[in-house]
Amino acid sequence: MRGYPPSEKRVDLHLHTDASDGVYPPAEVIKLAARAGLKAAAVTDHDTLEGIPEALRAGKEWNIEVVPGVEISVLYQGGEFHLLGYYPARGGELEKALQFMREERYRRMQLMLDRLRDLEIRVSWEEVLSAAGKAAPGRLHLARVLVKKGYCPSTEEAFQRFLDRGRPAYVPRETLSAAQALRLLLKDGAVPVLAHPGEKGKTVLRNLVRMGLRGVEVYHPDHHAGLQEFYRGQALDLGLFITGGSDFHGDFQTGFREPGSISVPYRCLEQLKRVVRRI
Repeated sequence: MRGYPPSEKRVDLHLHTDASDGVYPPAEVIKLAARAGLKAAAVTDHDTLEGIPEALRAGKEWNIEVVPGVEISVLYQGGEFHLLGYYPARGGELEKALQFMREERYRRMQLMLDRLRDLEIRVSWEEVLSAAGKAAPGRLHLARVLVKKGYCPSTEEAFQRFLDRGRPAYVPRETLSAAQALRLLLKDGAVPVLAHPGEKGKTVLRNLVRMGLRGVEVYHPDHHAGLQEFYRGQALDLGLFITGGSDFHGDFQTGFREPGSISVPYRCLEQLKRVVRRI
């Protein structure tokens, strides 16, 4: 990551646990982050804050700073984007909205199983719930079941053949608009960041900033050097702070990577904290 001394303390601001679609429990994820030499790690599960208390306890045990966070799928201009929210308050309007979104996952999953059944692909409700564990079921859980049962060689192919937008088993999910999510994040004191915007994020970034976006995830496994350079420039131009992370899920079938394999200097977290104090 150009411009950052390699000796500087590092942070990974994008990690998932089994509270959503990660493989490992929060305490194990934080232990892995500590063993990777990180100074801080953010737990950013999909649509839930449930893994944060365990992660915070593990942070004290392993002497690593834990950043509470969440990742929310939102709709904007006909596409789906992901927002990361750092330091959200508990018990506010945001958490109520997250509960609705988790409930919506169950409705959606049943419809996807129905579509797979029409394709002569037999996956039971119980198999998906077993894969999800304590989390609300999502497409990645279903993809893992399809791999386990031999329908697909990898979760990536499961998405490409069946579960991605436009594929035969895809079902759209009721979720928040970008404006709604940004309002809830800011109201509950969270700092909103556009996660892994990729190519499609180029056309919406400035509009999202006008709606309250405060940062952009420049460093992510899906961002090649050109995208990193583009979003670094946009961050400087628009007054956004920069984040980055491994998007760790712990699954060999989803491009396995260790916590800290993508990271940013601790100064990026310090900038994020300054934004928190102004919200």
